[in-house]
Amino acid sequence: MIIWRGLGILNIVVPVIMFVIVNFLLSALGLRSIDSRLPMAFVFIVSGLIIWYMGKALNAQSGKVLVDVETGQHYKMGTSHSLFFIPMHYWGPVGLVIGFILIVASIFT
Repeated sequence: MIIWRGLGILNIVVPVIMFVIVNFLLSALGLRSIDSRLPMAFVFIVSGLIIWYMGKALNAQSGKVLVDVETGQHYKMGTSHSLFFIPMHYWGPVGLVIGFILIVASIFT
């Protein structure tokens, strides 16, 4: 089961779209014989960058800050964008790390 809030589902949609685009381009250029880890590394790295910037922008715009007059506490109201309760922009570095691991794995095998 996938749990998301707001536009957090884009953490899954963006890499899938990137995967389709990269596979289409590789097929069109006749480069299907290269190591499959390198295109996947590219997908994860580019998707990670897109998700990080998108998450920062979306979560910066979401909501108003309300102040409780009695206690002085600040409450952020509005939709945050998350996947599995993790804010969207934190998934970007995960994609980058996976991409770099795939690059290292393709170099040493």
